Amino acid sequence: MRQTDVWGDTGLDEQPGWLKVSVPFLLCGIFLAAVGLFLPTEQWLLLFGMMVAYIVPPLGRETIIPASILLGIPWWLIAFTLAFLDFAGGLFMAWNFPLVLRIPYVGPWIRQFVAAGRTYLDRRPWLERLYFVGLIIFVSIPFDGSGSIVGSIVGRMLGMTKAEVLACITIGGVIGSFAIALGVDYIANLIPAEAGLWVSLVVFLLIGAALFVMYRSYSRRREANA
Repeated sequence: MRQTDVWGDTGLDEQPGWLKVSVPFLLCGIFLAAVGLFLPTEQWLLLFGMMVAYIVPPLGRETIIPASILLGIPWWLIAFTLAFLDFAGGLFMAWNFPLVLRIPYVGPWIRQFVAAGRTYLDRRPWLERLYFVGLIIFVSIPFDGSGSIVGSIVGRMLGMTKAEVLACITIGGVIGSFAIALGVDYIANLIPAEAGLWVSLVVFLLIGAALFVMYRSYSRRREANA
């Protein structure tokens, strides 16, 4: 098992610096302030709401991006916003992993997750050769649990450095968000303008239902294999 970096969970008595805790949140605040310079107030509030919805489970980019585009947020802006949130989340995990391990219920689950993952990967060393590209694909594919938080844990299981994990999360977030946004924007442009909001909503609901059925089918197969 490749171990190229220690993320600090061995020194749990050392309190993470407040700068490391606050910088990701400060970056999000700066981003919101910058966007507010050119967005109308209504769209700014809508974008802020979508950011909160993306952070709080269970909604992911496959839900947030279509809804945002349908409500008038430019496709490139919502794609960049979610990719930026993935970066901020990865940065927080890279700098504050010991702090996350102290959170009740979350910390013990992460420890068990990492221990089981290391055992699994030790028995399959060939998987380590795909670690960088594999983590990018994992983060970019829109399914439950594929965001920056779980991506950081998976990267730690693979023995990746903080910089490698953050790079994978950033690249995967950009690929995943912009791919979905471009696809949704293309479909939206195929719908005639005179069709109205309700027709667009029905089309997106049908697409969302199809994606949900595909995801449930994938989840059942994964649970059966497990």
